[in-house]
Amino acid sequence: MFLLLVEDNPTDRMVIQARLRRAFPSAQIMAADDPIAMNEHLKRDRCDIVITDYWLGWSDGLSILQRVRERWPRSRVIMLTGNGGEEVVAGAFKYGLYHYLLKPDGFAELAAVTGAAMESKRREDFNELMAMLVNSIPDAVHSVDAAGRITAINLAARRMYGYAELDIVGLTDQILLPARRRDEIRRMRERALGGEIVPRFPTLQLRSDGAEIPVSMTILPMRHGDGPISNVAFIATAIGKSIRAAGAASARDESHPPRHVSPLSIH
Repeated sequence: MFLLLVEDNPTDRMVIQARLRRAFPSAQIMAADDPIAMNEHLKRDRCDIVITDYWLGWSDGLSILQRVRERWPRSRVIMLTGNGGEEVVAGAFKYGLYHYLLKPDGFAELAAVTGAAMESKRREDFNELMAMLVNSIPDAVHSVDAAGRITAINLAARRMYGYAELDIVGLTDQILLPARRRDEIRRMRERALGGEIVPRFPTLQLRSDGAEIPVSMTILPMRHGDGPISNVAFIATAIGKSIRAAGAASARDESHPPRHVSPLSIH
């Protein structure tokens, strides 16, 4: 983690840096005590946490907050203020402030607040990485909850089915199913919600323009850690079989259900 402390009071800066280094020995902690140093740090490609005083001899916390959010939109900014009023705080949150603390009493809380900001940033980074990973998969992947609503869809699936993400997430998955396949997929979804992995089988999906797509599909149960199964993932690959052949093979597979296996665990 990269932390930037913006503080021109040498005593406060020394106290804060000592607390941060003690609490986060593996973090890279930088400091800016004047506009030249601040401008140099803003050239960095990345900064995860910025801690800034509100009253600076050469600027103020709101200006620092705005510059940081322009340069690093996903950074968490924590503001220290000795006598900032409610209007100052409200304006800061409007511009994306993560948290504020009063000086000097807030020094005792700074490590805990910074730790929470780090964890928030790590979760966001992880979610972004997972989204990149899923969108890099060449197969069409979408998830569906127990009520049959589409909860997520990757880039390959959006291209295959002809939908934008905002147009399809939240809708029932029947939008992707020919009417004669809905009962079949519903039964398999229920098996996956019960903990089975439904192995690859041929079936049909429906594009936004009404065209039927023969696909080879796998259905996986999804859970968070040891929690209950809340969603299932549909993984589809377009196949070259005819629609009639795909439908016949799907019917044969449904008459021979696979054995029960452990669900996919999502951490």
